[in-house]
Amino acid sequence: MIPDDVYVHKTVEGDVEAFNELVNRHHSKIYGLAYRMLGNSEDAQDATQETFLEAYKSIKSFRFQSQFGTWLYKVGLNTCNQIIRKAKSRNRMMDAYTEEKSIRGMTETREIPERLAIKAEQSELVQAAIDRLPPKQKEVVTLFYMQHLKYKEIAEILDCSIGTVASRLNKAMQNLKAKLEKHYY
Repeated sequence: MIPDDVYVHKTVEGDVEAFNELVNRHHSKIYGLAYRMLGNSEDAQDATQETFLEAYKSIKSFRFQSQFGTWLYKVGLNTCNQIIRKAKSRNRMMDAYTEEKSIRGMTETREIPERLAIKAEQSELVQAAIDRLPPKQKEVVTLFYMQHLKYKEIAEILDCSIGTVASRLNKAMQNLKAKLEKHYY
């Protein structure tokens, strides 16, 4: 298989088909990241498209100091965070209403133990807890557990040390444990 770097060089030289190959190679990973960060397929599709548009516009800034996929994850994460910030500033009142409704729904679910046995509902509880994590914790949980990246790759994407990644992940897991204990005990 031809390395991504070859296609990056061709894209910089103006070969649109080379960039299309990069999109084909990385689309599902970026969509998965966006879906986990944003929580729904429509927003994830928009974020994926925006990520590749931004990557295309700024591909000349790629310095080959990391793998192209790592750089692209960083672009995708930044895109998702921008979408989250815009949504929060635009819809603070709606977010509060939605969160309240979500919490009520989880309380009702918690009151029916039979439903907790269903794996899908457990996944919803876990995802809701992840969604309520502080942004930096949500990023590391998403990149590590959902995107299956290594600490080193996450550190490159987030521009921080491996120790910081480990610390954020540890704090996130403690936070998740506290949030989920309420539903299971």
